[in-house]
Amino acid sequence: MAVRNPSQRIKGQETTVLWTQDSVLQATLTDIQNFNVELKFEVKEQGYLGEPTNRYDEIFNGCSFDMEMNIHTQDFFNFRLAIKQRAQRITPDVVFNITSVFQFPNGQTPVQRLPDVFFGPNPTQIASRGDYVKIKLTGGCNDESTQTS
Repeated sequence: MAVRNPSQRIKGQETTVLWTQDSVLQATLTDIQNFNVELKFEVKEQGYLGEPTNRYDEIFNGCSFDMEMNIHTQDFFNFRLAIKQRAQRITPDVVFNITSVFQFPNGQTPVQRLPDVFFGPNPTQIASRGDYVKIKLTGGCNDESTQTS
């Protein structure tokens, strides 16, 4: 009987990125090629008279994210329209959330949530006849939460 290696590293195939818009799962936004999250910490440094070294501290400045994805339905265009309408204050109360689920080989499944995300530029790339259409999304949020199993 083969024993599963508990120190095996997690791969992208063991992660899932889920989008919700007003608590409704966007089930067709699944062709995600890469997803990056950055918790934005800033180091503060201050020197004082009579002390031989500076003192350090940090502050948390929220999170940023970016991702590239392909699309297989027109649903993304409806999603992007909802982003645009919120930015234009036509529907200012729309809430977008991102949830990442990590399924480690040892059975652990931490969940990272980016609540109430806001978006920056999101270009569409149509590189050539043989390439898939690629969408890039960037944005940020005030905080994140990670729940471990």
